Amino acid sequence: MFDNIDFKSFWKESEYINKVCTGENLTDEMVQEAEKRLGVKLPKSYIELMKTQNGGKPNKNVWFDEKNRYRVDVEEFYSISEEKEDSLFGKFGNEFWHDEWEYPRNVGVIIADTISGGHEMIYLDYRDCGKDGEPKVSICIQEDDFEIIILASNFEEFILGLRASGEIE
Repeated sequence: MFDNIDFKSFWKESEYINKVCTGENLTDEMVQEAEKRLGVKLPKSYIELMKTQNGGKPNKNVWFDEKNRYRVDVEEFYSISEEKEDSLFGKFGNEFWHDEWEYPRNVGVIIADTISGGHEMIYLDYRDCGKDGEPKVSICIQEDDFEIIILASNFEEFILGLRASGEIE
């Protein structure tokens, strides 16, 4: 998995993101507890990435669909933690987005936000695969009546599709 990604340069250094998002080193026990709380099996590629750094801002943070000319700017991947505000179980984690902003629960797990300030959230989308399958990656757009757009058929494809802003024409 991820043979062509340099994890040392994947994450952008950001004092602010480290303070609010990046969690402690991810352990197998933390993954098991998160899966139990979320009620889903997390993709191996997602776990592998989070073990390199538990949440944060990627250097290559733009996902772009050439065919449809659709762009998503990833702000941060939430840590698998509850210690940080921007983590799966933190103050601004899944429950916050479901309860306060009414993002749908039946899609899956909200793993990242965008530069939209909460108006677009990125999910591991379990609707087609069930709780133990390989989820797609989707974006849910609050301002378009929570329209859901599938971005990638799995997490690895999503990560490999991220580009630096300057690479997009």
